[in-house]
Amino acid sequence: MMLRLLFSACRRLAFSGLLVCSSIAVATASGTDNNNPKATSTSSNTTILVKGIDVSRWQSEINWTMVSQSEVSFSFIKATEGNYRLDPFFARNWEETKRHGIKRGAYHFYKPESPVQEQIKLFTSTVTLEAGDLPPVLDLEVTDRTVSPEQLRKDVRTWLEAVTAHYGVRPIIYTGQNYYRRYLKGHFPEYHFWIARYSDVKPEIHHTDSWMFWQFTDRGSIAGINSAVDINFFAGSFEQLGQLCVPEFMANSRYDRESPLSQLKHLQPLP
Repeated sequence: MMLRLLFSACRRLAFSGLLVCSSIAVATASGTDNNNPKATSTSSNTTILVKGIDVSRWQSEINWTMVSQSEVSFSFIKATEGNYRLDPFFARNWEETKRHGIKRGAYHFYKPESPVQEQIKLFTSTVTLEAGDLPPVLDLEVTDRTVSPEQLRKDVRTWLEAVTAHYGVRPIIYTGQNYYRRYLKGHFPEYHFWIARYSDVKPEIHHTDSWMFWQFTDRGSIAGINSAVDINFFAGSFEQLGQLCVPEFMANSRYDRESPLSQLKHLQPLP
């Protein structure tokens, strides 16, 4: 049974450098990556499954000690929603992930009908990034009949640019495969995507876009979490995940919390 599950995991993830699987024998090997004790390693030069989760109030109180023992390398944590809601478990989850050595990132659930400047202010006044944290995430998955696709994209860009100016790193855009096709495809080539696609088939994107994270399922089971949880894979090595994180010199700079947009003219392009 275990052999079949491991082989299935290899088959599903053998793409774009995310996983190198030369044989079933390799897939069943185990070890420890020198750079990441939580990652599964198949040999001295083959590392698989940089796995993470994303959580919110729906997971309630999490036992992060147990999660840290479950090969979870990173976690995206809901911080805010629209212009009015703080996730009640954000502060605890934010501190516990750091304490247990799990790379952490914060996300904002976007509400198209809420004033974008108020959404920017809520997120930036709630989340303080430190060196080693993942970039902020904008969660795009709902629409509003009063907001046209063109206005949606305009407001989304305003959020992204203001948050980039505030933290000094470009946010990641989270969305589902169908939402991406309908509203975002080809419109944000300078930002990395995190795509939810519950399928054996990897995310499909426009040739000008790039994706870094794949939300593989929303029905995952992780020790320490007493409900279903989203499981994600990073399209790279643990070392590359670290390179995506906030560098020390940016984390130590002062944030202009009153007017994040004012910093845009001083911001240098980021890769």
